[in-house]
Amino acid sequence: AALERERLVAEISQRLRGQADPGDAIRLAVEEAGRALGATRAYLRLDEDGAIAMGADWTEAGAQALGERAAQLPEAALAVRQRRTAELDDVPAAALNAATRELLERLEARSALATPILARDDVIGVLGFHRGERGRWSPLDTRLAEAVGRELGLALQTARLLEANERRLRQQSALVTAAQTVTSELELETVLERLVDVVVGLLGADAADCWILEGDPPILRCRAVNGLPAEEVGRELEPSGAFAEALEARRPVLRRELPRPGQAEPRAIPRRFEEVMVAPIWSLGEARGVLSVWVRVAGRFRAADLELLGTFGTLASLALRNAEVFEERVRQARSQRGFYRIASVLGRPVSFVGTLDAVAEAAGEVLDGDFACVLMRRADNLYLASSQALPEPLALALREGFDGGGTLAAVAADRRMLVATDVTEDDRFDPAWRRLAVESGYTSLLAIPVAGPRGAEGPGLAIVYFREERRFTDDDLELARHLAGAAHGALERSAVYEEERAARSLAQQLARTGSLLANELDPAAVLQEVVRDAPQLVGVEACAIRTTDGEELVVAAATGEGLEGLVGTRSPVSSWLSGDVVQSGARVALSDAATDERLVAADPILGRGYRAYLGVPLAAPEGALHGVLAVYARRPRVWRNEEIEALLALAANASAVLSNAELYQRVLLERERSVAILSSIADGIVAVDRQGAVVLWNQAAEQITGVAAREAVGRTPLQLLGRDLESGEGAPEGNRLLSIPRSGGELWLSLTEAVMHDPSGAVAGRVYAFRDISADRSVEQMKSDFVSAVSQELRRPLTSVYGFAETLLRNDVLFGEVERRVFLGYIASESARLTKIVDRLLSVARLDAGDLQVAVAPTDVRPLVSEAVASVESNGHRLVVDLPVEPVTASTDAEKLRQVLANLLDNAVKFSPEGGTVTVTAREAGDDAVELRVTDEGIGIPSGELARIFGKFYRHERGGRSVEGTGLGLFIAQGLVEAMGGRISVASVEGEGASFTLRLPRA
Repeated sequence: AALERERLVAEISQRLRGQADPGDAIRLAVEEAGRALGATRAYLRLDEDGAIAMGADWTEAGAQALGERAAQLPEAALAVRQRRTAELDDVPAAALNAATRELLERLEARSALATPILARDDVIGVLGFHRGERGRWSPLDTRLAEAVGRELGLALQTARLLEANERRLRQQSALVTAAQTVTSELELETVLERLVDVVVGLLGADAADCWILEGDPPILRCRAVNGLPAEEVGRELEPSGAFAEALEARRPVLRRELPRPGQAEPRAIPRRFEEVMVAPIWSLGEARGVLSVWVRVAGRFRAADLELLGTFGTLASLALRNAEVFEERVRQARSQRGFYRIASVLGRPVSFVGTLDAVAEAAGEVLDGDFACVLMRRADNLYLASSQALPEPLALALREGFDGGGTLAAVAADRRMLVATDVTEDDRFDPAWRRLAVESGYTSLLAIPVAGPRGAEGPGLAIVYFREERRFTDDDLELARHLAGAAHGALERSAVYEEERAARSLAQQLARTGSLLANELDPAAVLQEVVRDAPQLVGVEACAIRTTDGEELVVAAATGEGLEGLVGTRSPVSSWLSGDVVQSGARVALSDAATDERLVAADPILGRGYRAYLGVPLAAPEGALHGVLAVYARRPRVWRNEEIEALLALAANASAVLSNAELYQRVLLERERSVAILSSIADGIVAVDRQGAVVLWNQAAEQITGVAAREAVGRTPLQLLGRDLESGEGAPEGNRLLSIPRSGGELWLSLTEAVMHDPSGAVAGRVYAFRDISADRSVEQMKSDFVSAVSQELRRPLTSVYGFAETLLRNDVLFGEVERRVFLGYIASESARLTKIVDRLLSVARLDAGDLQVAVAPTDVRPLVSEAVASVESNGHRLVVDLPVEPVTASTDAEKLRQVLANLLDNAVKFSPEGGTVTVTAREAGDDAVELRVTDEGIGIPSGELARIFGKFYRHERGGRSVEGTGLGLFIAQGLVEAMGGRISVASVEGEGASFTLRLPRA
């Protein structure tokens, strides 16, 4: 048995030494030792940092497990106390207290053995065994238990050393990383946030917070949290409890038993936290705050963790010091930059508005505010003069004159600085202003008095707003005072600059306006230009010009908000303000006319919300007045002398230009009247100067010659017409005829010439009057041609009739019956031809007189077409008739239609000298028309002649000669067709024939 036990110890030793993590080997060793000793239970209890934990627990089948009761076992406590093996051979008879005896009896342990496990003379645990029966433990049992205990102690010590070494390496690495992480930041708030984040990871904690001592007397203020509610940040408490202990001891402290609600502690313990370590933060021998770390499981923190937290606390102190040094340097640099920025922004001459903007910008920038503004005094109130990134609710309230219940106005009047750390709780402001602060999203403000320039109505304020609560330092206040002084100097310089710029601007504006007005010749446009420029000249919002009309003043032009529809309103010249200007002939200036109800009632512009008034006279020639030029401002203002002088100068320029414009309009009216008279004359009127260049070319001249007036003026008649209009020396006076080339033909003019002389008698120019007599000459020519053509047409049949009649009357020749019939047939046909010519002439006369009668009736046009074709004398032509089988009924005069068709067919044959096909068709064209078409393959009609072929006396030329005939056929055809309610048209390509179409109403 002894040999077996030695072998067991050797195996246990070998297993324990061959494992990097001996946990499983320890549990197996405890079990094997228990079985070897015949125990019902074997356990390994570990004692570490004052806490007892179960390392291993083996029980025989059916036996109870120890669990948390291992800390109460009497044999284990005895072995630890005596530092040697303790044996209980008979538990019921042993000298034990009732509680421990009852515990062992519940565990069914009748005998027990426990041996301490030592490591470097320290008891680190107990190896114990229970048996279910009474009896002594043999020396072999004791030696086996002690041998296994030694092996377990060696294994546990080795594992702990390895774990401690590994933990130290991890902690050193973590500390290096933490040092790099924390010291890499220089912003104080960021450093504090990094501290709590890193310490949680370094110690494996559940939460951490950092508290900084502030104020006098000092209180702790939470600045950063991790794993705790964000609402903790900003909370304040007095140093006490673990916090006070750590600060007083200047070392970390560990609290395992935390106070519960109702117990004395400076703050409520976060829920479910069981342990806390607190490390003080010191810097240069001064306590600066504490860093606390929390866990939710009891026993998590060890002495090594406390030591590590102390080391990290030292690192935190260094990081905090670095951040504070950096913050101090940043603050100093910010102050220096602030001084430089103030000098840079405000040191150069800028406009008054630009200076105010610069003050607002500099105030917000140098004091690190979130937004800023400048309020200046006007009368008894402060108005928003400049702003930088103001929230809309705050900007709107300041524009409306809201100043916190008079607080800001009082501060400005007293020229004192106002510091408000928390406006929402500051009873110096009324509730409305405090609500506005919440709505606008700011907590603190700093109001700095700003003295205005010379002539200002009082000091103003530069206000800087801060979203987060701001505790103002002496440096902040010193910077604010420097800003106030620099702003005053800048505003003084801006006033001088503004005066110079205003004078220069007035001069430039007057010059520009004078230049514009000098080129304007429309009186209404002059007035509009003046009312547009005057407000810009003196910096106002409205302007009106009232002109005199008898005993009344009439608003002739106005500009400004709310003045729509004011033009045309009248007021007596004896009324207030503008009437005073008319009566006195001098300017009238009022800083605030709205305070007098009589003035408001007399001037409707003042009744529309305007207050300041400045009116000057508009002088006219010979001491008269054109009217009054008046400007208006929305707010009360003092009119500067340079502004009054500028408006007087503008009025003088406007008066002169207005007089010139009115004179020009009168001259222009006379000229327009003369031009209208000349334009209404039917004769062309052309005037030339002494060089012969055209200076007048009226509308009739344009129409007669086809030359536009804009092309004619400045050129000579020879260049325009190809002929000189001037008569030569010795030419007879009176009318003379002159032809000029035009469009490939000639234009005949009846011309009269008049010579103009200057005072010295020299020729100053000539005037020509002419009219177009080309139409008269054309009519005369057509009459002559018509008489000639009719004579020819009548002469042929008359000659035939006369010849055959003379032949029949001869007595020296006897004619047979056949010959007589032939001669009489010729006489009859030629007489019919004469009748046809006469009928055409009568038809023309009726068409001209408008009394041509037609008898319209439903008529089938097919027989008419056939008859007309049958009557045509063909000379080598092929006549084609294309008619439908069914009737084609038109509403027409059959006789007149027959006459039209005969004329068209006669022309088709006549103008097809080479023969060819003549086609006649008749078709229904839709529901309301009948269409007849005559088409030939003759010489066709030139496109330029198509518009003339239906004219009276028109005869087409063939081979350079007019075709025989009267030129009335197509004229009569068109008249007949239109009289029957139809229309006739033609389509032709020269050289390819022509197609005439009749369109008649369908019956």
